[in-house]
Amino acid sequence: MKKNILITGTSKGIGNYLAGNLNSDFNIFAISRTKTDLDLFEEINIDLTNFELFDNIVKKFEQREIKFDSIILNAGIGFFGKFEDALDEEYLNIINLNLTSNILLIKKLQKLLNKKAKIIFIGSIIGKKFMKYGAVYQASKFGLRGFAGAIKNEFTGIGVHIINPKIVDTTFHDNSTIDLNLSSDKYTSKEDILLSVKEILSGNEKRFEIDL
Repeated sequence: MKKNILITGTSKGIGNYLAGNLNSDFNIFAISRTKTDLDLFEEINIDLTNFELFDNIVKKFEQREIKFDSIILNAGIGFFGKFEDALDEEYLNIINLNLTSNILLIKKLQKLLNKKAKIIFIGSIIGKKFMKYGAVYQASKFGLRGFAGAIKNEFTGIGVHIINPKIVDTTFHDNSTIDLNLSSDKYTSKEDILLSVKEILSGNEKRFEIDL
């Protein structure tokens, strides 16, 4: 029987790549704002900053007696430019999606995790450094890393991991108001992220934090 994996942020980018490449071996439950181009086990199309929807989603899972063997929390947005150049609403959206939604999802879904389930956060190497032109995105990833580390020490039997890639070649940075102009060694491939996820799912990767 295939194991159940829930993945957020699957409409494009890293989440889409992970869902597409794990789809043959797992039942993928995908959560994203828009429908994916993939033939997945189940899709739920919602805005993850609408926190009031979470209880209803979890209730439907409970009614169907669905349990998860892994949750991959990938959904995120960013703004890269001078601090004063973004609207207040943009910064609130970054914090709400990148941090708050993950906290609340784990709170709601914890009771649906199988024994020895794995929670995988897609963080960022920027969550461990101080860099200009991405202050609020950086703050959200610092917060995510702190949350992941705290629940790792609190949850019994549940594996908690965070993968910290560098810049990934997706459309994520298309709204940047500055030229990042980064060399090739500043990038992480989607293939490397997938490999790390597979190593965690197989039980071969024991580390809490994987920097790519």
